[in-house]
Amino acid sequence: MAVLNKEYNKFDKEIKLNDSRKESLKKSRKELRKKIKKWFKENKPNEIKPKFGSQGSFEMNTTVNPIVVKDDEGNSLKKYDLDDGVYFIYKNEEDTKQSINTWHDWIFKATENHTGKDSIRKTTCVRVVFANGHHIDLPIYYKEDGVIELAHKSKGWLESDPKEFYEWFNDKKKTRSRLEAIVRCLKAWKNFRETNNTNLNLPSGFELTILATNNYVEADNLDEAFRETVKAIDAELNRYNGFKCYRPTTPSNEDVFENYSETRKSNFLNTLRSLKNDCIKASEESNFKIASEILRNNQFGIRFPLGEDKDEKFKSNSLKKSLGAAMVKPKPYGY
Repeated sequence: MAVLNKEYNKFDKEIKLNDSRKESLKKSRKELRKKIKKWFKENKPNEIKPKFGSQGSFEMNTTVNPIVVKDDEGNSLKKYDLDDGVYFIYKNEEDTKQSINTWHDWIFKATENHTGKDSIRKTTCVRVVFANGHHIDLPIYYKEDGVIELAHKSKGWLESDPKEFYEWFNDKKKTRSRLEAIVRCLKAWKNFRETNNTNLNLPSGFELTILATNNYVEADNLDEAFRETVKAIDAELNRYNGFKCYRPTTPSNEDVFENYSETRKSNFLNTLRSLKNDCIKASEESNFKIASEILRNNQFGIRFPLGEDKDEKFKSNSLKKSLGAAMVKPKPYGY
């Protein structure tokens, strides 16, 4: 059995957001915050001033480098995403809780043409798209008497505290040593599969994070931990009435899979089963190169490294010989 721990760790290093990219995204976020503050100061000086709070995968260290794609003009796009909550905090009776559409309109106007592109109105946020393909989503919140509500354009005001989620995840990973890496690998898997098949609509990174955390399996190496966690997720979702994914934070007991169509549900389960089966198949292959090719060709793409063209038995014997030689005590001088 070929253990691809080295290959998985190299893959994780390849897809993990590096420090320079983090700083670039932080700079984009900082400039956008400045523009929003400036717009409110100039256009709504008597209204509540916006505050900001970073959230999502950036705060959990699970953001991944996306596969580079080309636009219609042949330009390379890197579709990173960043979530930055915009908060309006009630302080006194002079503050006004505007309608959801008003808050959205104000943030849209505050960010308009920030990057030379129009901002995009979404149901839960305003999206600002940058030239290189990355975007920043700006969900809007109102906080009064300690209660935080999301301005959802179709569902109204929803009690929601995104800080709770990343604190929940960061607490869980203290006792789950490979959780971060497993989530990144799942996101990279989603990225590859959806890039290859644009009809696929796999669960969001948020949903995959919940599934991985709730079904995490500890193991001695990343290869086994990832495989066993995927198997656990598959088993959980395929048990009787088991296709559910509950939000672990506010709003409590919300099934984030509730609105999945039968087609989307079926596509996800089939794609997940394919991943599980290939993980098992790779683990049963003795040759490192062949085992890595199974995952590289079908599940992760060329960013997943090729293993050596050697069998596990050969590698194990070589390692034993090396260790044996190292343990032989040298004879005394002049023996």
